[in-house]
Amino acid sequence: MTRRGLIGASIATAAAAADLMLCGPVAAGEPVAVTLPRTVQWDMTAGGDPARPYRIFASWPETAPPPEGWPVLYLLDGNSIFGTATEAMRVVGGHGAAVGIPPALVIAIGYPTDKAFDMPRRGRDYTPPAAGAPAGSGGADAFLDFIEGELKPEVERRFRVDRSRQTLFGHSYGGLFVLHALFTRCEAFQRFVAASPSIWWQDRAILEEERRFTDALPPAAATRSLLVTVGENELQAPPGEPPDPAREERRRKARMEDNARELAERLAALGPRGPAVSFVSFAGENHGSVIPAAVSRAVAVALRR
Repeated sequence: MTRRGLIGASIATAAAAADLMLCGPVAAGEPVAVTLPRTVQWDMTAGGDPARPYRIFASWPETAPPPEGWPVLYLLDGNSIFGTATEAMRVVGGHGAAVGIPPALVIAIGYPTDKAFDMPRRGRDYTPPAAGAPAGSGGADAFLDFIEGELKPEVERRFRVDRSRQTLFGHSYGGLFVLHALFTRCEAFQRFVAASPSIWWQDRAILEEERRFTDALPPAAATRSLLVTVGENELQAPPGEPPDPAREERRRKARMEDNARELAERLAALGPRGPAVSFVSFAGENHGSVIPAAVSRAVAVALRR
């Protein structure tokens, strides 16, 4: 079967599954399941290792892919963010399509769980190797190997993809992973969005990777872009959280906004030799509430020509 045939088969299968859920008469006022159109999910294991399962969520545009293929927005924390990104892409991408900008695929990487987050797995997959790091962390290189060597080929088997317009988004630990990917394999993606990156992790070990990156900039760096976002109120406790001096001290030491802004300024100072860097602080948002705004901005980045 050709690639076009595979794309058509996967989409037709998903559409048929959605139709089956709604077949038959429905009485007025009878509740029915709400489904997102043009979405599928499938499970994969990294390297065939049953101890490393992933759940992949995908959504595709209403329109046929252009000759060069669809741009792709890859997201971490897929269990919690996929729906937000899919709806943002439907709205923002629809406006773009009206002026000749093709909408994009959304590929979200999650875990086989009904929970919003698998904290142990993301703590391993999203953190880079670092001296003295706690057990169960430092698996970012293996996770990046999975994305590059297994996930991307599977996505390209199912959909027509524009390899020259691939964006990676992550929030918190996921934002830390985005920086690690930029600093160690910047050729893997063209656009990087690090939302509220946990630069503080392991005594800011990511800054050593930044130093090595800037000391020997790879040629691809000059053609890459990085958006760093953060919530203006990252140091504040979420509404309703009981007072906890220890937690408040950890937030203060994390310096979320300062660390993010300073990193963006250093990388921007590289000029044309380095990536094009932008920084956004979302007014009134804390570490959790900022996610929808950051995802919406990532969609805009993925669609940009």
